[in-house]
Amino acid sequence: MTLLNEAQVEQLKEITTRLRQVRQEKSIRIEEIASQTMLRVGILQALEEDRFEELPEPIFLQGFIRRYGDALGLDGNALSYSLITNVVCKDSKNAHHSDNKQNTYIPLVLTYILLLVSASAGLLHILNPQLTAESLTSENNNQQSIVSNQTNK
Repeated sequence: MTLLNEAQVEQLKEITTRLRQVRQEKSIRIEEIASQTMLRVGILQALEEDRFEELPEPIFLQGFIRRYGDALGLDGNALSYSLITNVVCKDSKNAHHSDNKQNTYIPLVLTYILLLVSASAGLLHILNPQLTAESLTSENNNQQSIVSNQTNK
């Protein structure tokens, strides 16, 4: 997982401590939560034991916490929202401040249009000599047939 600052780690610890306490109060085994949420036991244990370096990026943690909270009967969306606003958004703000370069954004549509235009131009260029040769050949054949018809008469 990306390195989090101290405030972000504390926020994540508060959320995971609450999840662990509720699970223990309800006497639910971690294996039951794992089967209900379709999360691996190792991920749930890493969350509960604050081993955040073993977890994926913060954006994935949002889904894990939402599913874990829902399985415990808590409002998983509220828990995950507090994580995403307090952890992920702070990361993105820090990333924008550290990068002084202006981001250039070229919409994907423009790339596709450019690709289509260049492919069409390439095809026209490749096919144009063949079309010109074919039209010249057909014109020559027509003229020869006209000339031969006139001489035969």
